[in-house]
Amino acid sequence: MSLIRLLFKNVAEIVASKEVGLIVLANEDRSRQLSIVCDKAMLYQFGLRMSNAEVKEKLLPEVLWQVVKRNLDMQFQVIINDLVEGQYKTLLYMPDILQAIPIRASDAILLAHFAQLPIFIEENLFLRQSVPFTEGAVGVSVPVNVISNEMLKKALDKAVDEEDYEQASQLRDELLRRGGKDVTL
Repeated sequence: MSLIRLLFKNVAEIVASKEVGLIVLANEDRSRQLSIVCDKAMLYQFGLRMSNAEVKEKLLPEVLWQVVKRNLDMQFQVIINDLVEGQYKTLLYMPDILQAIPIRASDAILLAHFAQLPIFIEENLFLRQSVPFTEGAVGVSVPVNVISNEMLKKALDKAVDEEDYEQASQLRDELLRRGGKDVTL
């Protein structure tokens, strides 16, 4: 398996929904980027870390990470290795002992951000899911297959309400591909 290293770039709210955000990662040469959908709570967590708030050193994730670092002499990596029904499958990997623990992608990226862990993605997955990276871009493209079923249904309803039937058809097709049997326009 060939891996590509990713760098954390930013987090942002999705304009159409205050409940959902994006975590933006880029490859090392900053030519392509990957967006991971996250919830509002995760946006808040990233905001705490990015604002340099003094309280962050006393938060549970940081405290537990300090315990791990002091008691284990091991390396850790985050590896994104699959995409299933709109969710990236992610592992906290320990190469010293060849063990991996499944972890939610947004939690893994948060851990990697404050613990300074390397983030990797399987190369074929990255090539399939990434889009060109533009430094300082205002908007971000997100492949439809990384959006949750609930978000897809809301987007489908909105596309139908706005009479954007081409978009609605694409969203319906993605829901059907995922096994949605009761999807109609």
